Amino acid sequence: MALAEPEELAATRAPLWRALPLAGRATPLRLAFAEPGRTARGTVLILPGRAEFVEKYEEAVLDLCGLGFAVAVLEWRGQGLSRHDGPFRQRGHVEDFDHYLEDLADALRALERAGAPAPRLMLGHSMGGHVGLRWLYHEPASFVAAAMTAPMFGIAQIKVPEPLARLLARASVRAGARLRYAPGQRDFHIARCRFEGNPLTGCPIRFERFASLLETRPELALGGVTWGWLDASLRSIALTRQPGFAERITTPMLLCQAAEERIVCNRSIERFAARLPAARLRRFPGRHELLIERDPIRAAVLAEIDSFFRETTGG
Repeated sequence: MALAEPEELAATRAPLWRALPLAGRATPLRLAFAEPGRTARGTVLILPGRAEFVEKYEEAVLDLCGLGFAVAVLEWRGQGLSRHDGPFRQRGHVEDFDHYLEDLADALRALERAGAPAPRLMLGHSMGGHVGLRWLYHEPASFVAAAMTAPMFGIAQIKVPEPLARLLARASVRAGARLRYAPGQRDFHIARCRFEGNPLTGCPIRFERFASLLETRPELALGGVTWGWLDASLRSIALTRQPGFAERITTPMLLCQAAEERIVCNRSIERFAARLPAARLRRFPGRHELLIERDPIRAAVLAEIDSFFRETTGG
């Protein structure tokens, strides 16, 4: 399947930015790849958060290439251009988080075919961090190290106790509402995309850049989550909470949490940091999107990630 090259990245400091094909898939999937223009220190695979898309990571890709890494960005099914047209295209939906693990497996095979340089490193954000955690449980040696920003180990936006939320979501799915929006969720509309009070970033310049991209390319935007997505996410979170799950993951891991977090649960991140055998926890000022925060914050986050990757790869 031919994939469109991300237009915003084609003329940047990463001239070798290209799309990698993923053959034999029933659903579309985008995987973009950039190389640093010199011998790479390894390949960083970025696992984005919910509703994110390849183009949102342009600046992070350029920074990581500048640090000497080859970089790939995976766009999950149902997000960005990795989705089919249809009446529910705006709704963030997945039947089971195992499907995201299938996306990741396909992406790794594509990188292998493309000869992406070793070692392989993971950078997971929010939901991508959760999927990465699930992957590392089964394949702890498949990545030399994993860095995660605001990983979704729990959901702060749920205002009822988690066991009750699981029961409500499961009951709603069984009642036939799996493709309906969960309470408070709706289609994306650019008029509601305002900097004031947003939970993502304290950087007005980067927020406006993000909003402008969605206004220019509305096909990249995604609305809220369905009952089905909520049910799948809560089942997946419950799975990772089981005794022995975190303790089995031996991959060196850097967990970065935001001090002003309102989307994922910081307490859950701290609990996982205490359970994971080879994890370190770092706290930064700022909001959920640490990689599109104000310059001093994102510079500190990138420096921590770079130092961690140097330590774990030996170079």
